Amino acid sequence: MKKFIFSTVLCSVFTGMAFTSNAKIWRLNNNNGGAINPPINADFTGTIQQAHDNASVQPGDTIHVEQSNTSYGNLIMTKRLVIIGAGYFLNENPNTQVNRDHSSIVGGINMLNSGCSGSVITGLTITSTVNMGANRLVLTRNYLSLPAYTYIGVGTGNASNIDSVVISANYISGSSYTYNIQTQPSTSGTVTNFICSNNLVTNSTNSTMVALGSSISGIIRNNFFNGPSALSVYNMYVVNNIQNFTNNSGGCTFNNSVIEFNMGMSNAFFITPSGSNNTISNNVTNSTPGFAGTGSTDGRWKLQPGAAAQGAGKNGEDMGMFGGQIPYALSGLPMVPNVYALTIDPIVPGASTINVTVSTKSN
Repeated sequence: MKKFIFSTVLCSVFTGMAFTSNAKIWRLNNNNGGAINPPINADFTGTIQQAHDNASVQPGDTIHVEQSNTSYGNLIMTKRLVIIGAGYFLNENPNTQVNRDHSSIVGGINMLNSGCSGSVITGLTITSTVNMGANRLVLTRNYLSLPAYTYIGVGTGNASNIDSVVISANYISGSSYTYNIQTQPSTSGTVTNFICSNNLVTNSTNSTMVALGSSISGIIRNNFFNGPSALSVYNMYVVNNIQNFTNNSGGCTFNNSVIEFNMGMSNAFFITPSGSNNTISNNVTNSTPGFAGTGSTDGRWKLQPGAAAQGAGKNGEDMGMFGGQIPYALSGLPMVPNVYALTIDPIVPGASTINVTVSTKSN
């Protein structure tokens, strides 16, 4: 298989998405009006598809999908956009958002049209299938709550070749009766520089969590796979992953891959997996990686001091989703500044000034 440097490839994917200097930021909020007085002054108040399709929204623009208890619906993308939500598990982790009651919920996202090449999806709660079939796509810091028969599909669905599909720092849960991440049906073209890094991937059945065909090559790094059957892949560099479950049944299958510095409950996960033409070294079996085990839904998977997986990865890095060069971020807060607290001092009658304290942080 072709080897490459993870940081170089990932940075080049993000850097290659340089947007024009006149790109515009748009606000989408479907709480506009109604019982809110004064109404929220957003650019768009309907579905995410309506905002995307508006003629004023040009390739290279950004759409901020604001918090709501109502889904913004499904999206078929034909434009190169950055779509940013508010994050998830907002009530469970500190310093998330001022409003911690709602996330930014959408249905499925279809990115099979070449016009959406270079798009970034971040900070959303996604509740249906995501199709990633264009060049230079990034799905990062999202919560994918996948019901039965839904998945993340990688590939075009036809014979076209694509390059650079990134699935990074997501919380991916569900996907009964199918695979969490799988080759897009009917894909016969190649997918190069596929990156799956720093995700938590779990499902409620014994389905394989990542099942990719021989036409897809890349890297699977620093993930936490919470289930008995994690990987069935070809042409991958597999490093610094943890696979854990309540028992040690199942195993992984690799072909034409390099598998090193991973930890699983069973030898069948990384030490003696199924498959052929692999290079396998420095993998370990340990039923107690050393997770914190308490705290938020995603924070409980941090490694505690002295954990077996701490510093046990390639070049002394931590294994799992919080290790490596671009670690998982709690609550999937997008890589933009956020306001997490707003304090207004008591207002004295007749006062000419009002003291307001705004607490912000970068992510």
